[in-house]
Amino acid sequence: MKLLYDLTATQPSPESKFHGGGAYGEVLFFKLIELIEEGNFSIDQLYCYYNSKAYINPEILAEIKNHNIKLFDISRQTVKSMVQEGNITRLYSAMLNLNQNLPLGEIETYTTVHGLRTLEMPFDSIMFNYAKGLKEKIKYHLFMGVAKNYYLRKLHIINGRLVTDKRIKVITISNHSLASIKSFYPELKDEFIPVFASPTFNQLKKHKPEVVKEGDFALLTQNYGLEKKKYFLITSAARWAKNALRAVQAYDRLVSDKIGTDYKVVVTGVTNKKVFTKNLKNPQNFVFLDYVERDVLESLTANQYAFIYPSLNEGFGYPPVEALKYGIPVAASGTTSIPEVCGNAAIYFDPYSISEIKNRFVQLLDKKIYKEYSSRALYQFQTVSKKQSEDLQKLAEYVIK
Repeated sequence: MKLLYDLTATQPSPESKFHGGGAYGEVLFFKLIELIEEGNFSIDQLYCYYNSKAYINPEILAEIKNHNIKLFDISRQTVKSMVQEGNITRLYSAMLNLNQNLPLGEIETYTTVHGLRTLEMPFDSIMFNYAKGLKEKIKYHLFMGVAKNYYLRKLHIINGRLVTDKRIKVITISNHSLASIKSFYPELKDEFIPVFASPTFNQLKKHKPEVVKEGDFALLTQNYGLEKKKYFLITSAARWAKNALRAVQAYDRLVSDKIGTDYKVVVTGVTNKKVFTKNLKNPQNFVFLDYVERDVLESLTANQYAFIYPSLNEGFGYPPVEALKYGIPVAASGTTSIPEVCGNAAIYFDPYSISEIKNRFVQLLDKKIYKEYSSRALYQFQTVSKKQSEDLQKLAEYVIK
């Protein structure tokens, strides 16, 4: 068996530079390197391809160079020619792109389906706030109006091309996502689709535990007036499906009611600040940041008071797990896979209800409730992390055997 590993899945998507599917692909790649170093997988069996015109984690390129792994460039040749050149027998992608003109049927093809967000939640009224100009607003109106049924049928066909194609072996990351696949495509109700919990870098043996640098936070204090344990954190704000706007509106109303005025809310991944500041009444209580580097995000995560995760849809949900790691209480949407991952370590809310999100902020400001959920956080992290470690090993073995 010769495996062609798709690294384009780890590179920036049209929506964001860093994304869950990309991180998943990176972790699995590094796990395969571990198996090579342990003698459980041959260096001659691994080939990779990427797009040289897009950003890629330099640590991936370093491992490829150190182990002399053959690296193809999709901007210069087709996947089919890579397969022919390397005598490839199997391809794996963390996010399979059918537009890459893959030689399906000629080689085994494995992919991970992280969820069916576009079918579960194709649109929501909040998307209009994120629209880039009148043209996009008109498009959203069509999606939610006269073209709704046509659009849903189209999405069903697009997703079905991937999950129902017998030439593709599908893997998924949560029981929620598995149920979703079989719910939308009942013809798969008896199909075996393995579920492996979505891993993080913490499950890698060579991964060094994140070091929270005082200098990083000192800079955040200097630039934005942040104090340790005096701010709530919200991430991934560029995408409307992450629902950060409703959480911002909830806290803005809270401050107007003279509650929590000595705390700030830090929002990362903000690519269009006007989305959030347009009707903001208390801007002094908010810090809006674009995408931040991982070490800065780690510092923000470790030093926050509590983590708010208002996402409308998740296949797994990495960010709250990172907060739980530090014993940080979490308030999160009670939808899709989030309760499966966070268990009883999160206070849940209806993500469509600004008043209910506001209520959860108030609860977290109660020191007794805060202490209870902080103690639950560490236990839940240990439980989830153990499963992620076990499943990462199973996932790697499934892909290469």
